Amino acid sequence: MPDSRAYRILLVDDDQLIREMISRFLSMDERYEVLTADSGSSALDILESNKVDLILSDIHMPGIRGFDLLKIVKQRFPDIKRVLITAYNVEDYLDLALNYDIGNIFVKSVPFNFSELDIILNNLLENNIFGVERHFAKDADIRRFLIRKPDSLADEAQKIVSIVDDPERGKKLELVVVELLTNAMFYGVRQENPDNRQHWDFDFELPEDQAVEAAVAIDSEKYAVSVKDMGGRLKKQDVLYWLHRQIARDDNGYPLGLFDTHGRGLFIARRYIDRLLVNIDHDRQTELIIINYRNQDYSGSKPIYINEI
Repeated sequence: MPDSRAYRILLVDDDQLIREMISRFLSMDERYEVLTADSGSSALDILESNKVDLILSDIHMPGIRGFDLLKIVKQRFPDIKRVLITAYNVEDYLDLALNYDIGNIFVKSVPFNFSELDIILNNLLENNIFGVERHFAKDADIRRFLIRKPDSLADEAQKIVSIVDDPERGKKLELVVVELLTNAMFYGVRQENPDNRQHWDFDFELPEDQAVEAAVAIDSEKYAVSVKDMGGRLKKQDVLYWLHRQIARDDNGYPLGLFDTHGRGLFIARRYIDRLLVNIDHDRQTELIIINYRNQDYSGSKPIYINEI
């Protein structure tokens, strides 16, 4: 009987326990066939004789490290999806992610977030990254809005915050949502210059086919807010560059991006929210999804999820 599994994943990690744990979990899904390797060189040997859809590699390994392995994979096998995984602080790798063009770095949290890993890999493998509903079960409560006027952004943000009902993080969430809505409307749709904000036109109403789309999704474990514009102007390299400039320091210890006019909303979202996802379909649409978990199990080091199609 032929194997009906749709996707083949190559898992690379020198830690046998981690490798077996993740492999066992992924193999439980009938869609996945999982191959494993304990080093970068072994992974390359496997790729020479096996068709693979996605490679999931640890960063710290003897010999070929994860970033270099994925660079080689991109050169030799450009159709393979690439994801890194680490137990360390992702902020320490933002410069490497920028230089190596890596948009997805998953974090080995304790407890391990198997559900999140499954969603991220599945979205990449299916090349279907858009939609907040892809991060929730079918019975999740999802509410959607069309936003067309700039003078309604603050009210819409307050409405969204009231729906999720998170008093402890409500103020920070509201700040982030206002930033994302503003970016979507003025940069994504209107293509305004952030360096010329004092001359922006605030007296307009977007046509319905250009309206900013917002959605709120809620289940017992988490809630999410998505903001989508029909511009598609954002680029993965720009997102990584702006985030890195807020982390990297100059000789005086100040962030390189202290006075940047670009990327403020992205940095605030990453700082105040558990998860920030950026989905980009160039010149068509950009979607930012922010996710907060109800408990603090996954509040440590934050992953990077930036996808382009």
